[in-house]
Amino acid sequence: MKRNHLSAAVCALLFCLGLCLNDLNAGEKWNGQFYLVDQRTQMPVLTCRVQPTWAAGGKTTWTAEPSMPVVWYIWAMRPDLRAKIIISSSVCIPSLGQIRQSPPLQNPSMLANMLLKAVQKDYNLSDVRLAEARFNPQQADPKLLNARMLQAQQRGIQLTNYLFTELFIRYEGTCGGERRTVLMSLPILALESRVSMSFTTMLELMLPMSFSCPAGEEQATQKELQAILPTLQLNPNFTALVNQISAQRTSEWLRMQSEIRNRQFELSNSTSQTMDRVRDKWSEYIRDVDSVSNPNTGEKMFVDSRYDHAWINSSNEIIYHNSGFNTPNASTATFDPNSNALFNHTNWTKLK
Repeated sequence: MKRNHLSAAVCALLFCLGLCLNDLNAGEKWNGQFYLVDQRTQMPVLTCRVQPTWAAGGKTTWTAEPSMPVVWYIWAMRPDLRAKIIISSSVCIPSLGQIRQSPPLQNPSMLANMLLKAVQKDYNLSDVRLAEARFNPQQADPKLLNARMLQAQQRGIQLTNYLFTELFIRYEGTCGGERRTVLMSLPILALESRVSMSFTTMLELMLPMSFSCPAGEEQATQKELQAILPTLQLNPNFTALVNQISAQRTSEWLRMQSEIRNRQFELSNSTSQTMDRVRDKWSEYIRDVDSVSNPNTGEKMFVDSRYDHAWINSSNEIIYHNSGFNTPNASTATFDPNSNALFNHTNWTKLK
């Protein structure tokens, strides 16, 4: 696979997803589309289209860190289970010193080695090794940069320097006796702030993307990734909530979450007239979902009604798939993650 192809896909995605985009399109009825619903707020995080025969899933995780209160990732897997694509939310890494002194920006292998165990787990590989790690300098989208500058000014931060680059990583490993390649792209926006005589640099890993496939199938798998990228749409209501929380201290963040829970409780006990208005409002961005009980908490949760099957594990990771998605060794068998080596490291409960 040529490096510039993946880089171009990343750069085209930055402005589309990094700056809080269009509303979810109520009129679209895509085959293989699914919502990733945040279990804490019960709000859709994003919608994504994959091939109807592919399995798809995702997860959202909240933390008490005000600068990054929620992280998410989505993945899609080919029916033969030999190719998998993962797209993650942005991650912030603080670093002392000026940009040119930041160790992760001096040594491309630093982050690559830190991610090696995660890659091994995400793609169920053994004998994983780092084959390549390099920086590919890029031009930051002016609108993206202006947005970050404005956010810094609103928080009283004076930015003194910036750098935008892509960290391209290639891993090699084995799965089921077959050699696999993992390609990863980490677009990095580094912002520097000077306070008195000291410098602080914030590294923003913007929407990391990676995929694994058998050696020699990189270009074909890359085309699948490029087909998925334009269909990703963040829910601006959820993004606005995250941005609002990010701008406040932890105590304020916790207070807001308490208010959200109280508001949800109040709505559940309100009059039918109020509930009608609530349903009308939520229907604008929650569509084609079934209400089920989360076996881990007993609470109500939503799953996409356009998929025949949904599974959940103890970490609230969800797998969606249709009846046509079968195990590779039994063309007529129903897919069960509990009996599949790629998934049975955890127990899965069927939701529908």
